[in-house]
Amino acid sequence: MLNKVKKFIAKYQLLNKEKCYLVALSGGADSVSLLLVLHQLGYKINAVHCNFKLRGEESYRDEQFCIDLCNRHDIPLKRIHFDTTEYASLRKISIEMAARELRYTYFEQLRKSINAEGVCVGHHQEDSVETILLNLTRGTGIHGLTGIAPRNGNVIRPLLSCTRKDIETFIIGEGEHYVTDSSNLVSNVVRNKLRLLVIPLLKEINPSVQASIAQTAQYLSEAGTVADDALLRYFDKFGISHSKLYTYGSLSIPLKVITEFPSKKYFLFELLSPLGFNSEQISSISDFKKNMVGNLWQSEKYEITLDSFSLIVRKKELHADINKLLPETGLYIIDKNRSIQITYIDNKTIKKTDLSKEPCTVYIDADNITFPLVLRNITQGDRFMPFGMDKSKLISDYLTNMKRNRFEKSDQLLLTDTTGKPLWLVGLRTDNRVRYTNISTKVLRIKYLEKTHETT
Repeated sequence: MLNKVKKFIAKYQLLNKEKCYLVALSGGADSVSLLLVLHQLGYKINAVHCNFKLRGEESYRDEQFCIDLCNRHDIPLKRIHFDTTEYASLRKISIEMAARELRYTYFEQLRKSINAEGVCVGHHQEDSVETILLNLTRGTGIHGLTGIAPRNGNVIRPLLSCTRKDIETFIIGEGEHYVTDSSNLVSNVVRNKLRLLVIPLLKEINPSVQASIAQTAQYLSEAGTVADDALLRYFDKFGISHSKLYTYGSLSIPLKVITEFPSKKYFLFELLSPLGFNSEQISSISDFKKNMVGNLWQSEKYEITLDSFSLIVRKKELHADINKLLPETGLYIIDKNRSIQITYIDNKTIKKTDLSKEPCTVYIDADNITFPLVLRNITQGDRFMPFGMDKSKLISDYLTNMKRNRFEKSDQLLLTDTTGKPLWLVGLRTDNRVRYTNISTKVLRIKYLEKTHETT
């Protein structure tokens, strides 16, 4: 086993003997073997044990076992106690998730405090196989079928080439022991069900099923590297990136760009799954049927719609419900990116060229306008009489004719006076009933100011 781990570390360049590493030590077989192997291979290590106080006396038994083990081998040990139940209650998360958050937050804090290069954990081949089966059951892309990565940031997994049998044989050969977490013997969580029920059934079909799955995962990992390279080159060609979405909050991609990639489902999965969209949603989005224009898909933080030519994805937080009272003339801040300025001006100072120069600056007849004005999002049933027309029109119909997508419609602002009289569909058209004329005695100049950015 020592030689197997040594080769695995070298293959993936996981560890450096000049650096110091933390080793997560629970007292179980995986972590005990990891600690002993790295110690025997000559790496500088500090063990770290977390007592989550979830299993009564068992938790303290495990902690004492780790103390004794490290004392025997002269390995430094860091320990911490957590009130996991209280943390889970405060955060409104599961006990399992709470333990994970507490563990990895502490590991990272400790790593920085002692200047350790990384945290080594005892995941082995069976853990990777379980992850593959779990992802397959839930629905996943090619990367979800490649198993656990040897390294993920500062978390390092030197035992991934080893089987559970390798680990137990090694511990016995060393004359050492390990403790058993009784919760791992109960088939009450998904991963334990795979370990205790599903995998044994698969072994009846193929006794070497775990090795076969691990080998297939390796092939898929290599295939994924090739596919990723092709996709990233394609993304770069058209300026598509998650970083642009994270920075600006929205991204618009021509449907033609998506459909011309050899696999649009792969394109969309790699683009959208990191944003929290599931396989079913991505499959639905990839249909691109005409009757899907205007449909909405949402994850926790993002939302997607389609128009006739593009897929638009944006952060949910980008939409703001606006209902702002403008009691008099002046400059009003709408949000960090937008403002509106209202000024009375002399009719004689207006030039014809001013009327069409800036689409976000309008002049309206203020003779029959009553302050305060109201700036708000459009609502269902809103109507206005577009400039140059003599009949009112539903604003929703007007925006549809203007080819505005669902997000643009939900963000569209309408300026009215205090009676609800529409004055300006902001950025598009004034209401014909308040149009400026040469005989207007009172004129309002309204400027809508917005910071813009590229979204494609």
